[in-house]
Amino acid sequence: MAVLDFPGKREPLNKNQQSTLRCQFYPPLILLETLNDVCPRGSRRQPSDAPPSDHQSPEERFKTLVNKLAHICDYEPGGNTVSALAVIIQNGRLCYVLASNHRGTGAMRNARAGLQAVLDILKASVEKRTDDSDEVMAKRLMREILIWNNVRVRAYLTSLEKELKNCVGKCDTTEQGKSAKEELERLAAFLPDVRDGQKSDAYIEATMKCITEIQTSRKTRLPTWRYIEAAAVADDAMAKGGCWSALQHSAGRLLAYQYAVQTLVHASHLWAETDLFRDFDIETVRSSDSYPATALKFNRETVEDILNRTPNAGKAQKKAYRQHAAELQVYELNAKLEQQLADKREPIVHAEMLLHHWLSRTEGGTQPHRFFRGWQYIGTSKPICQLCKEYFAVISTPVLFRSGHPNTYLNWRLPDIYVENNDPVAVDHAKVEWNNTLVEMQKRIYTALVRVLQDKVSGKKPNDSNTYTDRITTGDPNYVANWLGQMRIDS
Repeated sequence: MAVLDFPGKREPLNKNQQSTLRCQFYPPLILLETLNDVCPRGSRRQPSDAPPSDHQSPEERFKTLVNKLAHICDYEPGGNTVSALAVIIQNGRLCYVLASNHRGTGAMRNARAGLQAVLDILKASVEKRTDDSDEVMAKRLMREILIWNNVRVRAYLTSLEKELKNCVGKCDTTEQGKSAKEELERLAAFLPDVRDGQKSDAYIEATMKCITEIQTSRKTRLPTWRYIEAAAVADDAMAKGGCWSALQHSAGRLLAYQYAVQTLVHASHLWAETDLFRDFDIETVRSSDSYPATALKFNRETVEDILNRTPNAGKAQKKAYRQHAAELQVYELNAKLEQQLADKREPIVHAEMLLHHWLSRTEGGTQPHRFFRGWQYIGTSKPICQLCKEYFAVISTPVLFRSGHPNTYLNWRLPDIYVENNDPVAVDHAKVEWNNTLVEMQKRIYTALVRVLQDKVSGKKPNDSNTYTDRITTGDPNYVANWLGQMRIDS
């Protein structure tokens, strides 16, 4: 089945738009990232996925299900396969629509086939074509998912093996330290042997056993995991983290597959009488291309040059910003900025924005009647980034998303402009709308930049996941509360 394209003709960026990107939008974003890279920082650790909760409403359970399905579609390390998924009604049928950050046609076809295989297991169960118990179905699902995700799973297992060894060597001689060492050594014994072959029955069985042991350990060895958490918190003071944080991350990511399977099994009972696992289609949206190279050839400039363009700032404010920057030159900000500006950039439309844009541009748009049960939701394999959150706030979409994280990415860009019927009035209107969105995003980036600059000077940690969610604001004191209200989402 072919990937879905956007209706209409894609309009290329004109010279003014390219100039705006090159001179006004990306430089403050690059400076923001430079500040976060070169100055002391707080934690960027993201919380691990939570197991399914019996206290969720049906809508919350559905959102969790969509997130888990998107998660298992993100089967390679790196950002290319980060995925977004919506469940809509199209042509009178239920349809899963999948988008990814940067997958080609063949890769999207593979992702679709993998999702189909998982959904077919659930389909066979709800149609009573198998009499598998939940335990047997969970094992079939886990096997299918681990084989499909073998590249990413292997990366997590390799990291887990490395960090288990490192952490064992760092356990102290206290009673808690000794107990933690024993438990970590016990877990290491369950690591699969790569010599068995990553898709062999023995390797998959060993991986499943390893994940089960991690889950059991977390439930029954609470003092050990409190010890690990305390050590991970200490790691957070380090610029590059440490083995304890890495151990938690690897173990948590492996457990996420167990939680995904538990969610799928539960969903097969909750939604057994619907078409969710019975009569459905799967479609994929074509990933975006990058901007033309000419659009992102940045001029050489200094931190002060960028700060002097801060919107709605008077001379006194700009002078204060430059003074803050001068205090941080001990980190060689200008030299680092120059390196960043010289790097080649190939920004893409992130998966959740791509899927939202496709929905907006096709029949039915983002109206409730187009979504399963009227739940306007796009699930993602990872928490959405700060720029995506801001974009969705700017366009005031009614669609909800997974809760996000505070990171920004330099490979981020706005969706393309598509216009049908070669209507020049529609083209002009679409370009004005695109320009306005870009300007509003630029303002928010500058606001974040100024706040981070001030906090770096005062010794705060603007990247701490517990304190950074209010960094991009419009100056409205109610903005953060309203913003978080719009972006409420389950785990």
